Amino acid sequence: MKKNKLQKEYKDKTLAMYFKIAIIGSIICFVGDMLLGCFNPSGSKGMAKFFPAFSEEWSEVNAIRFVFGGICGVVALLLIFWGFFAIYLLMEKWNTLYRKIFLISSFVFVAVGTLYHCVFAITAWLYNRLTNYNVICAKQISEEFFFTFIFVSALAAVGFAMLSFVMFIAAIKGVWSTAKWFIWVNPILVMMLSIVLVKLLPQNAVLTGIFDWGQQSISLFVVFFIFKKMYLSKGIAKKENYF
Repeated sequence: MKKNKLQKEYKDKTLAMYFKIAIIGSIICFVGDMLLGCFNPSGSKGMAKFFPAFSEEWSEVNAIRFVFGGICGVVALLLIFWGFFAIYLLMEKWNTLYRKIFLISSFVFVAVGTLYHCVFAITAWLYNRLTNYNVICAKQISEEFFFTFIFVSALAAVGFAMLSFVMFIAAIKGVWSTAKWFIWVNPILVMMLSIVLVKLLPQNAVLTGIFDWGQQSISLFVVFFIFKKMYLSKGIAKKENYF
């Protein structure tokens, strides 16, 4: 009996560590997204704005920014996977098929998302460096490089949608909690709420830039944080005998 108790406590601590790693990953991902997407134009002090793909603003900043942004994105997604893996472990007593779909979707999202961050960062870096020689050439080469890989990155969106769908079904089935509000602890739903929120708030370029570029990392931070608090700080996982 004592041995089983120690095993449960060890698993709780392990899950806590996984969620902490994922939370750190979501913060790093947010930093990477801001480095790749948000700028402070000199003509609008204190007001950030985000650029469309292949914007001329790519040539107006230090290229090292895109290098760090890409590295942050890659490292972040590798850390974020541990949060998905922890949620997968909390599904241990649920439908096996759904669990497999969730794990595969999480892996696809992380793997392809890593590729996307690399491609996006390299595209911006190429444009930044080539603009010094020929603006038209820089735009053409960057666009060709980007669109060569961008269709593959659509798989990341599919993976993100699928893992969110499985989490929604699990919440409806009461896999984690009988509380009705827990269905909102879902990456896509949190993203939707953030979009509605920014629309309701007074127009501000800083908020617009942050939510447009960082909404996914913000949603993952919220989800992992709530899971950690509900299942580990309060010992719900142990109480419900998930292990």
